[in-house]
Amino acid sequence: MLLTGCSWLVPDPGPVYVERPIPGELITPCAEPVKGQRTEGGFVELALGWRYTARCNAGKLEDIAELTGPH
Repeated sequence: MLLTGCSWLVPDPGPVYVERPIPGELITPCAEPVKGQRTEGGFVELALGWRYTARCNAGKLEDIAELTGPH
């Protein structure tokens, strides 16, 4: 009770930001697929490679969000 009455004496420091370390493997983007032959099978391989890369990068972003999100 006594300390709450004196809160106007102490200036509000404002929000305090704590920088959390992010591992380098999460900052490095996943490898992009290389172009294959100009055939239907080559296109499928390329599409599946881009899908893998997109999911890999999305997973890294989710991990970074967990590290830096509010706790």
